[in-house]
Amino acid sequence: MPDGSVLPADGRPAGRASSNGPLKEIRRRVREKGAITFAEFMRLALYMEGEGYYTGGRERWGASGDYVTNVDISPVFAKLIAKELNEMWTALGSPVRFTLIEAGAGRGLLSKGIRKAADELYRGFADALDIKLVELNPDTSEPLPPGSSWHRSLDEIASPVSGCILSNELIDSFPVHRVMGTGDGFTELYVALDGDSFREVPGEPSTEMLSWYMDRFGIRLEAGQKAEVNLAAIDWIRKAARLLDKGFVFTIDYGLPGKELYQSGRCGSLICHYRHTVNDNPFVNIGAQDITTHADFTALKETGEEEGLRLTGFTTQKNFLLGLGIAGELKESSGEGPLAFEDIALNRSIGLLINPGGAGETFKVLIQHKGVERPALSGFSFRDMGKYL
Repeated sequence: MPDGSVLPADGRPAGRASSNGPLKEIRRRVREKGAITFAEFMRLALYMEGEGYYTGGRERWGASGDYVTNVDISPVFAKLIAKELNEMWTALGSPVRFTLIEAGAGRGLLSKGIRKAADELYRGFADALDIKLVELNPDTSEPLPPGSSWHRSLDEIASPVSGCILSNELIDSFPVHRVMGTGDGFTELYVALDGDSFREVPGEPSTEMLSWYMDRFGIRLEAGQKAEVNLAAIDWIRKAARLLDKGFVFTIDYGLPGKELYQSGRCGSLICHYRHTVNDNPFVNIGAQDITTHADFTALKETGEEEGLRLTGFTTQKNFLLGLGIAGELKESSGEGPLAFEDIALNRSIGLLINPGGAGETFKVLIQHKGVERPALSGFSFRDMGKYL
């Protein structure tokens, strides 16, 4: 077995019950097959049927979960997304049906907030709005708005679609391959076992697509520099583009342009979320912690172009929400009592959405269009950073 860094394996996270199903299955596969790709490890940890992080039915959001999303932070987020979707509907000529596909919909809260805002503010758009939520393990504990439907994948939705395919924190959760520069190329990092501890070991690339990706997007890693390659994101953007006849692909996620994501001195972007803490060790809390990596927005943009998608705009979440008028959502609070407290809380939540040192800068927004000429969207009116892709 080649040398590699040994990292502890902990299948019994403190304070949280776990069946250890993913941990047991990963160990079984490694012992039977030898080292496996990190993509296979991550797929089992997150998506193993009935027992993975996303498929095991555990509570992931809010105070009792592992993290909060933009939707949890403030209701203003869904309201402003609805405003942008209304502009997309108008750009398409105000059709009688506008299909909104929310991919990675989770609890469906974003789509519910969009429907509420549309019903209250954009009557014509609301009448045209047809919502389809895509989620591998949907939370159906609360009823969806009338006319909405759950689907397990994009494959279940009939083509062609006119409208928008929206994802919020989806791409970052796709299983990735891990690679390391060798000075004159790269090697893939596999997951092996040393006793009960996991070990990363270098080996030949498991698929020619890794070399294709590195060459296609001009990625050159320094010797010893680690990085992640999200081949699943390439497949996803192609599938979304082919499903869409006319409209928009709207992506909100952690990420960077490729030249920043793989720049010299950066050593990967992998982050794990567990009970409102973060760490960079995917080999602990297996099946009970989220594993994420930054999206390569250059790869999404250029692959989309190959499939007929054109760049509408790219910017930070802060710039995007400022362009949509989030400052106008702030409340002027005076006096005391419950109403004043609610105004203060709303203003604080708005601040969290556009915080330059937090979500406002970490999250980026990419919109691509198809079958519509040069749409002007308010989200990019404050600052469009598309030239950096």
